Amino acid sequence: FTCIAVCNSITWNKAKPIYVDIGDDLNIDPDDLEKKITKNSKAIIMQHTFGIPAEVEKIKTIAKKKGLVIIEDCAHALGAAYKNKPLGTFSKVSFFSFGRDKALSSVFGGMILTRDKLLYEKLKKLRDKLDHPSNFWIFQQLMHPLLMSFVKPTYNLGFGKITLGKMLLFISQKMKLLSFPVYEDEKKGIRPGIFPAKIPGALAILATNQLKKLERFVGHRREIAKVYRDKLKSTGFRIIKLKEGESLLRFPVLTPDAQNIHESMKSEGILLGNWYNCPIVPCADESVTRYVNGSCKNTEDLSSQILNLPTYIGITKKDAEEISELVKKWAK
Repeated sequence: FTCIAVCNSITWNKAKPIYVDIGDDLNIDPDDLEKKITKNSKAIIMQHTFGIPAEVEKIKTIAKKKGLVIIEDCAHALGAAYKNKPLGTFSKVSFFSFGRDKALSSVFGGMILTRDKLLYEKLKKLRDKLDHPSNFWIFQQLMHPLLMSFVKPTYNLGFGKITLGKMLLFISQKMKLLSFPVYEDEKKGIRPGIFPAKIPGALAILATNQLKKLERFVGHRREIAKVYRDKLKSTGFRIIKLKEGESLLRFPVLTPDAQNIHESMKSEGILLGNWYNCPIVPCADESVTRYVNGSCKNTEDLSSQILNLPTYIGITKKDAEEISELVKKWAK
């Protein structure tokens, strides 16, 4: 129940990903994890899906017993906590994403945290040897927030499927004024030539300016999540149990009608995320992920039922209430 960027990072390093099923909290299932550890296992990647804290203590106990390193995947989880301690601080090393749809955005990029001094020095040397991306690539990323500020308000302004926002988005992508969040090569398991690279100063400024607002962003996400929870708790939908310290990047709702609701909302001009409508996304060639169908039954089941409701800073409580009412029309 993850992004292809994670398994690509493993296979590009000549290692083999072993997939563990998820529990009802959409995070790694400690029981299935223990079953799948072998003498060849080296590390556990502990993902905090949508900013929901994983079963940290159980996974740490398993890792200690088996002599494995934990790598914390906090791509969704900046600002979230477990027992009042920030996620990303329960392991030897953790990584965060500053992608265009994350807790804070520099459009591309991210950060690595470690408490290990030797690893820190090694990472620093690796970073210092990297080049910056091209000036045109930086320009593309800086254009994203600018162009999207015009695309979003005009996305439904027009007649039927032909709208001003859609035309602006199409033209911008055709003229390569915008880049895509995941490269086509990545979907095929091929590393794009641009990566890895240093994060440019211009994008770092975007990230650090938002980092100052992180507490407000987290508070906002929790308020919006509360609206969805209150509005949808008495319906036939399955709502993920509230976890202390969570900061939901998306509000997950489980229903067999997920795909139909997704299409219905799209017709209303509301674009919902597809995280994760199959075990690994986005993927043009399943064989490159080395995932074996049937090996994670709960993941396959839940990924066919997942609906993601937006919680980002641009969504107001009124918006969340209106989205909830549209979704409730599908309640059984």
